[in-house]
Amino acid sequence: MGSAPRVTALIDTYNHERFIAEAIESVLAQDFPASEMEILVVDDGSTDRTPEIIRGYGDRVRHIRKENGGQASALNVGFAEARGEIVAMLDGDDVWLPHKVQRIVEVFAQHPEAGMVVHPYQYWFSDVNRCSEDPAFIPLAGYLPDLPDAILRFGGVGTCSTAIRRDVALRLLPLPERLEVFADSYFLGAAIFSAPVVCIKEYLTLYRHHGSNLTALGAADLTRLRRSNESFRGAMEETRRWLTENGFLPRKPSAAQLVERMALVEQLQQFALRRPGRLEFFGHLRRCHRLYSPLWSRAYRLFDAIKAGAGFVLGYRGYHAAQRLYRGSLSLPQLRKALLPAQPPEFGPTAAAGRSGSLELP
Repeated sequence: MGSAPRVTALIDTYNHERFIAEAIESVLAQDFPASEMEILVVDDGSTDRTPEIIRGYGDRVRHIRKENGGQASALNVGFAEARGEIVAMLDGDDVWLPHKVQRIVEVFAQHPEAGMVVHPYQYWFSDVNRCSEDPAFIPLAGYLPDLPDAILRFGGVGTCSTAIRRDVALRLLPLPERLEVFADSYFLGAAIFSAPVVCIKEYLTLYRHHGSNLTALGAADLTRLRRSNESFRGAMEETRRWLTENGFLPRKPSAAQLVERMALVEQLQQFALRRPGRLEFFGHLRRCHRLYSPLWSRAYRLFDAIKAGAGFVLGYRGYHAAQRLYRGSLSLPQLRKALLPAQPPEFGPTAAAGRSGSLELP
């Protein structure tokens, strides 16, 4: 089989006949020596032309076909087969930018203590060839469980924007195969408690938006919404179990923060399926306030408390109608930011990371 490659490009795919060739081509186009990288595609039982398209690449791609089982089972097979020291993940409907692998390898070499490298991605609306930045990404890095409030701020990261050392990943496997979707939520949550993270502030992946994204669902698609909610609840339960079994719960407050953050997301998904009463919705808003208030200025805490009260008065539907009007205004959000800044002046990303010994890169 020859010497092991430095990098495994691990592509998981299911019924991506429209997109899988672009995903593979984006890996083949990397400005990184092909002799030092393997491309491993795990086909999770596709029923369209995806297998035929993959086979067309011959020995340039290692193709593993399995029965359909979902994201966790596909990643389990992929990591078991991966030979690279570094495993960089890619979904079969997304694409890498040409310098991604080279940058990741450079950063891992600079930080041998790091177990994972992450970066932001751009949302790619391929039908109109338009991209937009992901506002959820915040460039924090280091051993996140020990950085003040980092677990509350860390976001905008998925499989397509993550690379992990294989030896770190193997300590976390197998992933619970009940997680047909949102296996990455469990995987990344466990990974950040297992090793330090390095953050690259560069867009290195295009995350494609299309009608079949498993985690981008319309409100009218109740069947898929229920499946998504059940899977995310499973990811939350498995994350809590892993944190408990490995001694992080209840010892580390950051572990409790992660579980509560996931619980609030799961509750919001429930609300999309079943409209909450006023008291239940008010309780949700108060839980959000308690969790995230350490990140906010004193003035914004007052503003958010008033918002929670408005949620009780207006109810779930009325609150979101008012929120849409607010966000659609040209002046109100700017006025709020000027009068009631969300973060205290001393708690910008750079200041917080600097106080905590961050591994953040420019």
